[in-house]
Order: sequence, then structure tokens, then C-alpha cells
Amino acid sequence: DDRRQWFKAEVGLGIRETPLDRSICLNAMLRPGLPVVRDLTEDPQFAANPLVTGEPHLRFYAGAVLRTPEGLPLGALCVLDHVPRELTEDQAFTLTTLAQQVMSQLNLRRSIAERDDVLEASRKVEERQSLLVRELHHRVKNTLAMVQALVGATGRSTGSFDEFYRSFSDRITSLARTHGLLTEDYWQTAPLREIALNELKPFAESRQPRFMLLGPPVELAADLAVPVGMALHELTTNAVRYGALSVAEGYVEVRWTLNKVEGVRKLTLEWKECGGPLVAEPQHRGFGSTLLQRVLPMQCNAEVEVRYDKAGLRFRMDAPLIEQRLVPEY
Repeated sequence: DDRRQWFKAEVGLGIRETPLDRSICLNAMLRPGLPVVRDLTEDPQFAANPLVTGEPHLRFYAGAVLRTPEGLPLGALCVLDHVPRELTEDQAFTLTTLAQQVMSQLNLRRSIAERDDVLEASRKVEERQSLLVRELHHRVKNTLAMVQALVGATGRSTGSFDEFYRSFSDRITSLARTHGLLTEDYWQTAPLREIALNELKPFAESRQPRFMLLGPPVELAADLAVPVGMALHELTTNAVRYGALSVAEGYVEVRWTLNKVEGVRKLTLEWKECGGPLVAEPQHRGFGSTLLQRVLPMQCNAEVEVRYDKAGLRFRMDAPLIEQRLVPEY
């Protein structure tokens, strides 16, 4: 490494590593062919080496370079002696052959490791696909149930087919937009800011600000994103028909915060209308009110408060965040 040479295996030397500045292999393996130094004391490059001048008083060195198929020298398979000597042709051939065998083993180990990595990656892909299928099945069932509920609730709260068609189409469109955000993340999470923007986007081009979105980045899991998206749609629709967005000077403030209560992260979402007509509590409960005051508590385990202040509608929701992703991230 950058400070030492380490012996993977050694016989007869009695040490397992030396500082890099004392390494004979480091200098020898930069020479071409099979480096053989008959007498280290007679070679200017090694004569002053502490391993030569002191213990273990090395005199002879021969080392076959361990080189990767890409040509990178990793180290050397070497033989040493305390007395000067020569290598015979057979000995040189044997040392080179053994070095090639060492590299074959190292390359084989690397190939096996790479194969195992590929197999592990393939296993993770298969596992992810299986989880995706399960999540898709779960999401489709929930979506169909939501559509069925929308049909029934919209039918009960409208007085004509045209009104039913318009309200139902708008709600399906809102549902589709939220699912579009979820699909970008494999049905996992959707950013709350984008969900709110999907509903309020028609008012984004106004010269006078018509809405404010205030809150930290937060991703909502699918089972929370869908009902929250529907709630924001109903609040927006109501504001356009009867509330702050029905007049030019009105505006909406959407604010959210994250808090930890008894170890559980909770989302607090507030909707506040200002500058609109005077507000009075409705005489009958429509789909929007039902969604806000009944569906959200049941589906999201949320605490909900709706206030019909004269200055403008106030909505507040406290809901625990769903932290676990069914399908792991990349």
C-alpha cells in the first residue's frame, strides 16, 4: 500500500511486512523480465538497504512480478537468500510458472467475487420486481375502492347528471395527478408541495399572488398521498366556488410542519383562506366535508379540525407519516 509492503505468505524470513522504503520487490519489479540480483551488496540500488546492511542480511533476490491482465503490477513472488547465488534455467521457469499460478488464483477469486456481485444484484432486482407487483396490486385495489367511493359519494351529493359528471371528472383528474406523481417513484412517495401545486396551479399565473405554500420538503407515502391529494382538491374546489378563490382579492395559505410525538413523526397540514366572502357553516354535508371530517381520520389515522370562520375557512390535519417503503430505493 502507500506505506508498507505486506507478505501474503512467507517461509523462512520470519517477518510479515516492511516499510515501503525498504522494499526490494518494489524496485526490482519495475525492471523488465525476471529480476534476479546475484549479490545485493554489489547492486547500487540495494547495497544500502537496511535489510542488506543489517538483519536479516539479505544477499540474493529473484522475484517474478504478479501482474494483472491489464498490466498492473500488484507485487512479486520472490526467493531470497543470505548468500549470493544464481538461478538455473529450470528454477527461473519454475518461479515464473508459480507466479502465473498465483495470478490465476487471484483472477479466479476476482471473477468469483464479480459473479457473486452479479448474482446478488440479480436477486435484488427479482426481489424488487416481486415487491413492485405486490405494491401495484395493493395500489390498484385501493384506487378502485377510491373510485367506487367517489361514484357513490358524488352521486349522493349532486342533483343532476351534468353536475355529477363535472364533479366526478374533476375528482378523477385530481386522483390521476396524484397517482402520476406516485408512479414516477414506483408507487412509493410523492412530494407534498407537488401535490398541492397540482390543485392550485391554475392560480399560479396570476399577477397577484393567490396562494402560498409554506413548509419543508416532505415525501408522502402512497396511502397518505392519495387522501391528502383528494382533500386538497376538495378544499380548492370549495374555495373556487364559495371561498377565497371565488373573488379576485382572495388568497389561500397552505402551511405544513413536521413534528415528532412519542417517537412518531407527524405531519401537520393547515389550509387558511383570506380575503374571500363571509363564510357560514353549510346546511348539509357534501362529499368534500365527508372526506375531510370522516375519510381522513379513518384512512390516515388523522386528527382533523374544520372551522368556518367568517374571515375564511380553516382546515387543520395532524397525521402520522408512513415511514416504511415497501419497495426499497435504488
